[in-house]
Amino acid sequence: MEKTFYDSTPFEYGYSSKEKILENMNPNLKKVIEKSEGKIITDIGCGCGRNLIYASKYASKLIGVDLSKQSLEFAKNFIQSDNLELVLGNNLEIPLDSDFSDLVVSDGVVHHTGDTVGAFKECVRILKPGGNLYLAVYKKYRYYPFLYKYIGSVLRLLNKSKIGNIIMEKTFVILHFLMYKIFRKQKLNIQETRNIFYDYFITPIATFQSKKEVVCWIDDNKCTLEKYDRTNGNCHVFVIKKNE
Repeated sequence: MEKTFYDSTPFEYGYSSKEKILENMNPNLKKVIEKSEGKIITDIGCGCGRNLIYASKYASKLIGVDLSKQSLEFAKNFIQSDNLELVLGNNLEIPLDSDFSDLVVSDGVVHHTGDTVGAFKECVRILKPGGNLYLAVYKKYRYYPFLYKYIGSVLRLLNKSKIGNIIMEKTFVILHFLMYKIFRKQKLNIQETRNIFYDYFITPIATFQSKKEVVCWIDDNKCTLEKYDRTNGNCHVFVIKKNE
C-alpha cells in the first residue's frame, strides 16, 4: 500500500498526555463507548489511537482500522492493550465482515475519503443490527469550509514544491505554533501544532456536510438518528442506530 498523507503527517495532537485526551473527548462518544461495555467496538480511521484509549477500557474486543501504517504503529506503541487489534485498511472497503461490530466509531474520517456516502455505508455495513454508529463530520455552514477552500488552496499549492514546503515549515508552521501558545494558551509542542496545521489546511481531501444531508444518509440506509450534537467546533456529531 502506497504512503498516505497521514503517513507523512500523522495526527499526533495531544499525545503527550492521555489524561488530556480523555478530558477533551466528546461526552457523547464516551457515553456510547460506556454503553458498549463487554462488546465489540471498531474505530474506523483510528489514526494514532486517540479514541482507542477510552474504548480499550470497555470493549471485549477492540478493532482499530486505518489507511496509515505510520499511524497504526504509533497507536500500537501508545495504547498497548491486550484487547486491541489494529488493521491496515481503507474506509471505502473496510476489511471486516458485515454485521460485525456492536459500536462503530467514525470520528472525523468520512469527509477525508473522497466518497463520504460510500464511507458512511461501509460503517453501517459492518455494524450489527441494533448497534450504534458514532459519526462526526465537518459542518457545511461554518467558517472552516471558506478557510480550507481559499486559504488552504494557496497553501496546498505552495506545499507542492520543495522550496514551498521549506517556506511552509519556516513560516506558517511556526506562526501556527505561536498562535496556539499565545492566543489559545495551550501547552502543545511544535510537532503537535504542525500536525494540526497540516490536517487543517494541507489535507488533500475535505468535504463538508449539513445536518439535513446526513439525516438523508441515515434514512436511506435504514438507520435511526438517536442523538445530534452541533458542538462548538468544526464537526457536528450524530449517534446513529442501525435498525433491526
